[in-house]
Amino acid sequence: MRVDVAWLPPARAPLDRTCVVIDVLRATSSIATLLARGIEAIYPVATIEEARAVRGELGSGALLCGERNALPPPGFDFGNSPSEFAAADLGRWTSAVMATTNGTPALLACARAPLVLAGAPLNARSTIEACMAAGRDVLVVCAGRGGVRATDDSLAAGLFVRRLVALGANADPQAREALALLEAVPGSLASAFRLTEHGRALVALGFEHDFEFCAREDVYAQLAVLHLEDGRATLRGTPG
Repeated sequence: MRVDVAWLPPARAPLDRTCVVIDVLRATSSIATLLARGIEAIYPVATIEEARAVRGELGSGALLCGERNALPPPGFDFGNSPSEFAAADLGRWTSAVMATTNGTPALLACARAPLVLAGAPLNARSTIEACMAAGRDVLVVCAGRGGVRATDDSLAAGLFVRRLVALGANADPQAREALALLEAVPGSLASAFRLTEHGRALVALGFEHDFEFCAREDVYAQLAVLHLEDGRATLRGTPG
């Protein structure tokens, strides 16, 4: 098994590899949290307008969440803060529609790969175990930020590479680069996230509480698996 890293989502989904999509600050961290809190299905969409339309189709049982410029759009039930989802009363919702700037488009870009997992440190162990069980080469796909490589995603990718290599995977050059970036971090992963360009933007908007939350490893046992159900991308949690 080989593991590689894509700094940005691919133009075409690879048809021969497992894809682990990472938007650590904060979409895939929020996805892992929502599924762990009992949300049965998450529908990732590319635009705010599409999110509102899908929510209209699904009805009031679907939570509407996401962000533009890290803030919740008007009329959304929640933004994109995993620590907020962890503490919120979600009892009235069974599903969620999510639109984010980078994370949900990255998931959609990979949707036709044979196995697509939304990965974060929060669900790393179960995600890695699923990669090993699938037996295919693995592509860790970083969502990036505005079409540009994002250091926070690269660091999280390095975490996945390190753990896959420890289980016997061979790292390709960009995977080794992500691993080297992670191993060069002098302090905690949360501190490293805070110092990235994306992290500084989140600090300015008052989301500093999300760094420690997103940096925790192996908190949730559920997988976040992307399916195509009647042509609609759908994330569901399955036991890790």
